[in-house]
Amino acid sequence: MLGLSLNAISVLAISQLTFVALFFAAFHRRQVIGQLLSLYSFCLICYVMANLPETHLNFPVQYLFYRMATLAPAVLWLLSRFLFVDNERVPSGAWMLMAVYMGLRAYGSFASSATPAANFEYFVYYVIPQFIMLGFSVHAVFMAFQGLSSDLVESRRKLRVTCTVAMAVLVAAILINGFILALQYYASVYSITLTPIPNEWLFFYLFLITLAFNLTVMRLHGEALQVIVLPSEEGTRISAVPHLMPVPSMERRIDNPAQVERIFDVIQKEKLYSRPGLTIGELAERLAIQEYRLRRVINKQLGYRNFNQFLNAFRIEEACRRLSLPFEQREPIANIAFDVGYSALSSFNKAFKDLHNLTPTQYRDAAQSTPLQSSAST
Repeated sequence: MLGLSLNAISVLAISQLTFVALFFAAFHRRQVIGQLLSLYSFCLICYVMANLPETHLNFPVQYLFYRMATLAPAVLWLLSRFLFVDNERVPSGAWMLMAVYMGLRAYGSFASSATPAANFEYFVYYVIPQFIMLGFSVHAVFMAFQGLSSDLVESRRKLRVTCTVAMAVLVAAILINGFILALQYYASVYSITLTPIPNEWLFFYLFLITLAFNLTVMRLHGEALQVIVLPSEEGTRISAVPHLMPVPSMERRIDNPAQVERIFDVIQKEKLYSRPGLTIGELAERLAIQEYRLRRVINKQLGYRNFNQFLNAFRIEEACRRLSLPFEQREPIANIAFDVGYSALSSFNKAFKDLHNLTPTQYRDAAQSTPLQSSAST
């Protein structure tokens, strides 16, 4: 490709990946995203090294390189999760799935080095993990697209789709090659020839997207920190899920209190938060301001990274008020959830617990019992 040998293209790709790994390890090693970016780069370096025909790696080293390479889809998924899904913990099921496919591939590679696996074992150790890795890659792209419209962090909006899709295309290409290698055993039975994607193409594509990523990070400078540093790592009084606070607030510097107060006033008086599916574009139209300006105000001045997070604060505040009222005691919680703007009770329960660390039922019980306890003590 372009007159370059496979080794030359590999050196180009490894040089860019090494820069990413060292940069984030040196300057952002305390941040989860910095750690994941370094790890992801190292996984891809291992993939390149393991697939160079002239490296002559001994079995333990090559085995380690392949294990790190197969970790790449899981690390990409974690990156997408922490970058684009605000205030989300990694489900325990995801960790288990990662452990399962890594364990199957690790044991399968070790076992096959000694004796050929039977048909069923081959399918379990090689084919099933490929499907799991493909699932992680596809879902990483889905998470990037899913929250695009409600994302309030401008620098993240610029990066989320292009970077994730570019990396997912790479992982998908690697997995296609993995599928071809895994299915060659079955294809040979029916005299079918499967041709993998040439490593020259893969490595050159890897070089291009990593170079583009490095140039983008350098161009963004300080803006990149808002993407890399998670709210829980900022060390400020604002939590990972900010609570709705009065305007003007003593906790954040408000550059334009009148504008922020107007946003609050319109949302609360007209109960716009109770409209399921309300978008930031619709709110901007109602306020007669540009959408990008509204994004900037809610993000920079109020500390929210996601528009749904902002709406949830209004919705949960109203739900708390109603749950605390004695005459609302018999009102089904589902009705309150739907009244404040949720289209599903599960979404309401999750958002409520994220903000208060209590279920709506627990909150109601505590709120209703407080007056009784205080009157008894007097």
